[in-house]
Amino acid sequence: MNQKKNDFKYLIEHACSALPLSHLAIKEKYSNYPVCLIRYTEKGNLLDYVEVSFDKENASLTFIMDKEDNCYSASIHFYEPKDETLFIIFLRQFSKYYSYRRKCWILKDSIYCKIEENEGTHFYFYKMPTP
Repeated sequence: MNQKKNDFKYLIEHACSALPLSHLAIKEKYSNYPVCLIRYTEKGNLLDYVEVSFDKENASLTFIMDKEDNCYSASIHFYEPKDETLFIIFLRQFSKYYSYRRKCWILKDSIYCKIEENEGTHFYFYKMPTP
């Protein structure tokens, strides 16, 4: 990473703290960051995204909104592949455990992280549904 220290925890905290927030609240929270607002429509389905660039961390976070305009998922995308590898090593130490059944890392406060590889590697953070 192009920074003084690999502060992956900082990115995870941003991803997790945004999960209950509204679209407007996320835009306000990150008003001092480079932000891209994305509205995606396919076959009548509308998705809103807020992408925030964390230049010092050499990464971006994308917040995905649900139909009620609240963030239900946050994704970290690193600009350098080496940072992806370092992040996976960090997740192994930071997470409570890896769930092979769910294919994800279980973090604190019922948050989990899944890796998806489509046009690059993305680390998606979700809140586990309550029973």
